[in-house]
Amino acid sequence: MKRSSFLIRFIDVGLIMLFGFIMISDINLRSQIPLPSSGDGSESEIIQTLIIISIHRDGSYEITEAETEIRYGQLKSIMDLENTLREVQKEKRSGGVEIVALISPDEKAIMQNLVDVLDVCDKLRIAKNINIPSFRL
Repeated sequence: MKRSSFLIRFIDVGLIMLFGFIMISDINLRSQIPLPSSGDGSESEIIQTLIIISIHRDGSYEITEAETEIRYGQLKSIMDLENTLREVQKEKRSGGVEIVALISPDEKAIMQNLVDVLDVCDKLRIAKNINIPSFRL
């Protein structure tokens, strides 16, 4: 009996202290949330175009524009890919267009080739995503 009354008093004192700290604390949270603009045309919209980077089984790469289906040839090395991406990016940026890369590896491609393409996209600051082939059971 003595033990339960001590526990109840201990809880009472703890709650009194908790409410006391809540009463004397200064809780004024002021934050500013940036609201979306009304779209009055004062801000320029970013136009994006999708390019598909295919990684083949033999370690070669291919770049294709999704909208126009322009192919930039079979690229044998990661340096060729980087240089071609840099040129495509430069060409598109001069027209006010940002490129977004969809990386499409072959299901038998080496993982290191995918990592190399991701590194090149990071280096050139190109937004990217990976198109993973569906697995068959």
